[in-house]
Amino acid sequence: MNALVEPQPQHSLPTEMYRVYEATDPFHPRPYRLALCLAREKCLLEDINSGRRLLRLGRMVMETREAALACAGAEALYL
Repeated sequence: MNALVEPQPQHSLPTEMYRVYEATDPFHPRPYRLALCLAREKCLLEDINSGRRLLRLGRMVMETREAALACAGAEALYL
């Protein structure tokens, strides 16, 4: 008798990546740090390139899997 063995589900927590960038825009007098999740980065870059967001991203200053750490290192959030 052949028994079918169903694969066991792998229990893993979702691992989202977060990045913190230096950013500038016409409404802030100085550069600031912006935290964003990697899943939304593409959308933000499309908005910047199309002119929907008057934002310029500078250098990346942090990349982490911990949302709290990214938020603590940023002055603005795009999560």
